[in-house]
Amino acid sequence: MTSILPFATSRRTRSASGIAAIIAAVALSACNDGTSPSSANKVGVGFQLARTSTVSPMMASSASGSAPSVLGTTPTITTSAAGMTITRDGDVLLVSKAQLVVRNVQLKSATAVCSDDDDDETTGKSSSSSSYSSSYSSSGDDDDEDDCAEIRVGPYLVDVPVNGADGARVAVAVPAGTYSSIRLWLYKVTSGDSADVAFRQANPDFRDISVRLTGTFNGTPFTFTNNVNAKLTVPLTAPLVIGTGGETVTVTIDLTTWFLRPSGGLYSPAAANTPGQVRTQVQNNIRNAFRAFRDDDKDGRED
Repeated sequence: MTSILPFATSRRTRSASGIAAIIAAVALSACNDGTSPSSANKVGVGFQLARTSTVSPMMASSASGSAPSVLGTTPTITTSAAGMTITRDGDVLLVSKAQLVVRNVQLKSATAVCSDDDDDETTGKSSSSSSYSSSYSSSGDDDDEDDCAEIRVGPYLVDVPVNGADGARVAVAVPAGTYSSIRLWLYKVTSGDSADVAFRQANPDFRDISVRLTGTFNGTPFTFTNNVNAKLTVPLTAPLVIGTGGETVTVTIDLTTWFLRPSGGLYSPAAANTPGQVRTQVQNNIRNAFRAFRDDDKDGRED
């Protein structure tokens, strides 16, 4: 079950009322055309591990010369009560627990312009070189008006199911409109603001990290952690039209790509804990492992 620990503050009121009633929920904000959220326009959002590998398309792209060469077989995925098992070229990775720290999940329309689209990932200040976007500002200034109707959210812990199940979801009111992407911050908890301090007190194992996996690799137990701090804009595979109610979005994370070794097989997660080329490659793979799509039956597959 996806477990979310939210710490939310309203953009304009900073009120914490109603937070205690949110149990195992993903909090979402809408980045649209300046309209206010309506209770009639609900969107459900949840996180799942992908149950189909995207490595085959990667290998096809490599053959066409549009990406670095990826050798070896396509990973296979099986799930059980013990967790998710990924097998490739004789390497066997069993993930028994998968956890992410996330901040500021948003729906974004193709035409929306948000004042923080160029915020720097580390400082929260404007940076034209940043390739990701998020609504978070470390300065705490919530007075800037822009096209984003938002809720300041997080950090919160996402306990992603590893047994192939759907996680907990929440239906959140957003403005009517057409949305093209999900924005989220895969967040390393380091700052001294009240939300980060509260999160660290509740989750002491997540200080200065954003990702934690446990399991076995070729039978040997491991704990993998990473401090990737990335503002991700994840395109929806098809535009999501809000206004009729009942829309559901799933964000999937493809673990088969995280430890993919270009020469075949899988990297050991323990090796990826050590600074160096493998860790850097795995960190880049994590950034690119997210997909988002409409999923009204919540089966982890695009409708």
